[in-house]
Amino acid sequence: MIDLLACPECRSAAANAEGCPDCELRPSQAGGVIDWLANERLDVPEPDVNRFYEARPFPGYAEGDDASSLLDRCRRSGFLTALDRSIPPDAKVLDAGCGTGQISAFLALSSLSREVVGVDACSASLAAAANFRDRTRAENLTLCRGDLFSLPVAEQGFDVVNCRGVVHHNADWQAATRSVARHVKPGGVLVLGFYENIARLPHRIRRRLAAKRRRPFTILDPVLRRSDLDEEKKLTWIEDQYRHPLEWCLPFPQVVKLLDDCGFDWVRSVPPTPAQGGLFDPTPRPSAFGLALRRWGWALTPGDQDAGLVGYVAKRRAR
Repeated sequence: MIDLLACPECRSAAANAEGCPDCELRPSQAGGVIDWLANERLDVPEPDVNRFYEARPFPGYAEGDDASSLLDRCRRSGFLTALDRSIPPDAKVLDAGCGTGQISAFLALSSLSREVVGVDACSASLAAAANFRDRTRAENLTLCRGDLFSLPVAEQGFDVVNCRGVVHHNADWQAATRSVARHVKPGGVLVLGFYENIARLPHRIRRRLAAKRRRPFTILDPVLRRSDLDEEKKLTWIEDQYRHPLEWCLPFPQVVKLLDDCGFDWVRSVPPTPAQGGLFDPTPRPSAFGLALRRWGWALTPGDQDAGLVGYVAKRRAR
């Protein structure tokens, strides 16, 4: 996977896991992670957000998790099943803002012919990801620590770029989105997941109520009502959803317009997730009125387990 790496400082494609021969930037390789941010020449992005995830990496692994349990859990998600079904078995995949690497590991373990690269800024999250990768022998998964605004991977180097639940935790979400989009090949696909401002309205109300009483109403949150989650996972959900230091809710039309300008075409919005067929099969682009109805439909969906996290799938125009 060396050909998928690039220098985060000078953007040289000659960089590899040992460093950059052009500007002589060197990463650390402790714990099986290519850590560019360990170099004092680079700053850790969004320090408040980074400290938040260093204290409580999200999402956490269950005790005893192995390849089989992760695959089973991910395949219970209609979205992840459709994503895996849609990505060719030999594709080059970037998971930008991979966190603890659960999606990265799922995509790598589902097809050992794929080349999967997971990048995140949080060392604690990547340590959990590396531990799981090594235990499950997912040798086709490379993990890098780097800045979302200067990803240490090749521009236009990936068939599929997945970025789920990340850009809305940056002060400049538009620049973050453009940065991620630069790494999609012509003809490749970007899968962008973000908090949508109308879809997240119910959760924003829950957050405001929780702030007044200093803890959430369990009965109002469909995730906290679940009996299959242990107390540790519920606490992790509370920290991530109610106490995060930086969060934007993005209007779907603005995201679509931004990616239009970056050279991408509409494929679909998620939900809905196709029960059959591929996530990358194009669907008709809705009118402004049709998209507004869809956004309010997301907000009014009972029992939303993603708290207003929606997806946009877009294809980069071929040259």
